[in-house]
Amino acid sequence: MAIYKVNINNPVYLKISNSTLADCDLTVSIYSGTFQSSPSTTYQLRKNEVADNNFVIFEIGELIKDYIEYSFNGTFGNNGVNLWVKTVATPRNSAGTNLDAITTLMMAFDGVGYFEDGFTSESQTNGSTTLLLNTYVGSTTKLMSNDTIFREENEILKIPVVANLSVNSGSDTLTGATTVNFKNGATTVTSVTVGTGIDTTNTTIEYATSTSATLTSVDIVSGSGTETITIKEQPCSKYTNFPVTFVNRFGALQRINFFLKSIESIDIQRDEYKVNTLTTGATYSLNNPQYKSRNITSRDNITLNTGYVNDSYNQVIEELLMSPICWIEKDSQQLPIIPQNRQVTFKTSLNDKLANYTIEFKFAFDKINTIR
Repeated sequence: MAIYKVNINNPVYLKISNSTLADCDLTVSIYSGTFQSSPSTTYQLRKNEVADNNFVIFEIGELIKDYIEYSFNGTFGNNGVNLWVKTVATPRNSAGTNLDAITTLMMAFDGVGYFEDGFTSESQTNGSTTLLLNTYVGSTTKLMSNDTIFREENEILKIPVVANLSVNSGSDTLTGATTVNFKNGATTVTSVTVGTGIDTTNTTIEYATSTSATLTSVDIVSGSGTETITIKEQPCSKYTNFPVTFVNRFGALQRINFFLKSIESIDIQRDEYKVNTLTTGATYSLNNPQYKSRNITSRDNITLNTGYVNDSYNQVIEELLMSPICWIEKDSQQLPIIPQNRQVTFKTSLNDKLANYTIEFKFAFDKINTIR
């Protein structure tokens, strides 16, 4: 049986059919870490057929994404963006007798498909019961949109790919990439073999890594072919590069560099109240304020520029602005930020020649520590 890949920011529909179905129970188990053959039940749902049509439809994407817990401190790997999902559908007839049940295993990614991507349909059958899974699957190998990476000089590259999952003694599998080859011209300088037999969410996404100083491309190899990413270095000594890491549309962490000018600012809010400064001697002090401040809060902002990028970065910018969470590397820390741009005009080499994107971010915490 397959392990089905699902992206939980789109609907995940399960249609259960049986010629004598009157109602159906669905147990949903959601968890992270190592695969469990008998996980505890997270939800138990029941639906009745409508108009004697002998099927029911459940949507579980909204239920799954409640259990995503993001974690990033600069280390790529176990970042909380994957979940195991096991469902058991048990239809019953009008007499309340259980019919043939179907078990489905899924690996959930914190990804999203667009309207024009449509759904992928997967079907399972057990006896007289059929289960149809309709959802957006997306790539099962390369987990990034752009075909060019603009690299900081000597930057350690992290290329997100899907590893090869195998559980239940190899009877349930999900096939990902096979190798990631980092190249300098035609020469492979580093070859990473993608993990096999993976049974944990912690390494479902493998971040293939190269520390080589000189790279021109990366080949991602799978059973269906090779995808190539071009590497371009952006040496710049005038400005400080600010790397931003975000969860992309495939549900993987991705780094984007902002090489050019940056501007930092702060927003401050306060309440004022008027106080009585009159003394018992019917006078007042010039040093004693008549208006005082309270409830002072502030948030830092930063405006960044990508530097000159190509057309493939249109998709990256789009995903960055729609990402559920982002971090900026600043002062040797990974600090959470929120993109503030509500609209962006995409640039092309034909129309704009050189494309630089200016993105505004607000830090996702108060400047004055208000943690209680």
